[in-house]
Amino acid sequence: MIPHHKALFEPIILGKLRLANRVVLAPTYVGMGDLRGNVTDQSLCYYFARASGGVGLVIVEITGVTARYAFNPGYGLGAGSDKHLAGLRDLAQVIHWGGAKALIQLLPGQGAQALQSYENRPLVGPSDVPAPLPQEELPENLKDLLHRKPAQPRPLTREEIQGLKFSVVQAAGRAKKAGFDGVELHGAHGYLLGQFTSPYFNHRHDEYGGSPEKRWNLSRDMVQEIKKEMGPDFLVGYRFSAREYIPGGLDLPESIPMARAIQEAGADYLSVSHGCYGSLARIFPRGEGSMSEDAAAIQKNVSLPVMAPNFQDPGKAAEAITAGSISLVALSRALLADPLWPKKVKGGRPEKIQRCIRCYRCVRAAIVDYSPVRCPVNPGLGFERFDPRFHPRPR
Repeated sequence: MIPHHKALFEPIILGKLRLANRVVLAPTYVGMGDLRGNVTDQSLCYYFARASGGVGLVIVEITGVTARYAFNPGYGLGAGSDKHLAGLRDLAQVIHWGGAKALIQLLPGQGAQALQSYENRPLVGPSDVPAPLPQEELPENLKDLLHRKPAQPRPLTREEIQGLKFSVVQAAGRAKKAGFDGVELHGAHGYLLGQFTSPYFNHRHDEYGGSPEKRWNLSRDMVQEIKKEMGPDFLVGYRFSAREYIPGGLDLPESIPMARAIQEAGADYLSVSHGCYGSLARIFPRGEGSMSEDAAAIQKNVSLPVMAPNFQDPGKAAEAITAGSISLVALSRALLADPLWPKKVKGGRPEKIQRCIRCYRCVRAAIVDYSPVRCPVNPGLGFERFDPRFHPRPR
């Protein structure tokens, strides 16, 4: 191992869970489930490849907790029904077989960012505020988004919000029953839970809006109720956008005290990101480590481990950890391009990494085409079951 990469491979405790290293597979839609959100053999092989590639923690992609409200069609995963349990059990098992700990990211809903209603699935949000779409120049593969016309959502009722909390806790219970080590709540990127925390989206005047503290209530309630029902050993993380980068959106001066409030609610770690659909280039930036400065500001104000994405270069990732800016690095596109990134770095062969070229084809598949993700750098993405390097070897 190259000495200055050593920080990436030091163990860390999240809650009561010990990770072997600081490298995390970030929750990333890959579109390998079936149309009902069930885990497939392709899903199992994809996640086993990343777990056996040397990460300390796998966070499974955004996983729906209810089909009641509008969401974009695609091949994502679900945890909203007991019918999902069998596949989730297999998924937790193969991630553990690969040598990593296993979390699953729960998505309460897409809210206004579903963009339109579907049959029997209304478009909803905290308020009747449509999702903004990008105003800046987009990469070629994402320009189709500029032609979408977001519809106006209807505000969720108090009763529906209670039902949403119930669905999240039930999904967390299924994750625990399936053998996962915990869950991560998706409060980032302008989706429904993030819309409740956002002054742009949330114009309510009840216990879930009207002040910053009330906008945080839904997130705090979900963290508290999962902890109460699942017990202290079950990990709960929270991902949020420190800045939304839209006029009137969530910004760092408010996201710092929000992070402290989520910590007080019982979260075990925080995952810091940026942006929403109105600032898409901030969610998927071209630069390296562009979110680490804000993550460092959060880290200074909480006592929990903080993770941040947007690294490809192992030296820069290790520097951020060594400096105390963050505690973990969450790799997304880097591990789509090369699932063996951690092993190559640990083995002193970082020059052998297949580097992501930021062509945005994976992002297009996820949010434009709603199709399985593929990668020109890694033609084996989605076909790991045919690659002898990733054949499961149960222990």
